[in-house]
Amino acid sequence: MTTSQQHAERTYAVTGAASGIGAATAACLRAAGARVIGCDLRDVEVVADLASVDGRIALVEGVARRCGGKLDGVVANAGGGPPQTMLALNFFGATATLEGLRPLLAASPAPRAVAVSSISALAQFDPELVAACLAGNEPAALEAGRRALEAGRAPLELYGSAKHALHRWVRTAACEPRWAGTGIPLNVIAPGVIDTPAAAYLLSNPVLRDQLARRVALQRAYPGRPEQIAALLAWCVSAENSLMTGQVVFADAGFEALARGEAVW
Repeated sequence: MTTSQQHAERTYAVTGAASGIGAATAACLRAAGARVIGCDLRDVEVVADLASVDGRIALVEGVARRCGGKLDGVVANAGGGPPQTMLALNFFGATATLEGLRPLLAASPAPRAVAVSSISALAQFDPELVAACLAGNEPAALEAGRRALEAGRAPLELYGSAKHALHRWVRTAACEPRWAGTGIPLNVIAPGVIDTPAAAYLLSNPVLRDQLARRVALQRAYPGRPEQIAALLAWCVSAENSLMTGQVVFADAGFEALARGEAVW
């Protein structure tokens, strides 16, 4: 099956579509003949702030109005953000996107969904934050995050906690009746360092750039490009992906393999 056949006459919602990986994914899908409903804070078909409850409602309503009653795939890519909204956006925004748009996938003969995470999920995480996220208790999670920041904890710990929780949520949800029982493969792609505006603060620092380069196996592939992750995300939501579900796939030039080795088994 050719790339165009995988996506022809399919409709996708892509969050975080205004820049970086999201923009590259939207472009990849459109080039393959798909219809893409871009969602972001600006310059897209559906403008919505996924760090807020109202924004999540606006996302679902906006996509529903534009998809013509059938949605074939969801790419929950929106993430990052300032420390104050890291948990709200990276966990609650992502899961609300997936759950909110899931009913629209029911009309598709080959529905698919994928979330975008990060190798930051491998970093130190806060068990209290993760537990609150997995319990669906957003106020408790946000309060715990606020206390952590006030105590001087690094924002990366909040980001990593949100992504760690997202991995665990997908691993569980993907096998439950509302996803697997309705034939919807649900997965996570966790990129390494990708050359996007969000990573500019890392890549513009020669010391940090060199430190990170020494932690990957495929050094010639570092840093990655948005188009490389977009191609993988496009396959995840294609009709061709009928078996892979509940998986966290690290697209990181070998960072995770070197960091965890055989201990993961």
